[in-house]
Amino acid sequence: MDYYLLTARSITHVQQMAKALEHTGVNAKIRRVGTGVTKSGCGYTLQVPERQYPRCAERLRAANVRPVRVLHVTGGGTQEVPL
Repeated sequence: MDYYLLTARSITHVQQMAKALEHTGVNAKIRRVGTGVTKSGCGYTLQVPERQYPRCAERLRAANVRPVRVLHVTGGGTQEVPL
């Protein structure tokens, strides 16, 4: 299954992103990750299914709660993409 990982600076930041998506129907999951994803030690991401990403990105922009990085994860690998 393809999905997006939205990296956060802290647990509070990832919770703010999740709250912004609360009533949008986006099925986002908070995940703890290592340095390979965050580039700054252990951190947190919001995992969003690929089909729900456009609605997620729109809502986060409107709420002015932006992730540090956005990664598109597919069977073929991981690629950073703009929000």
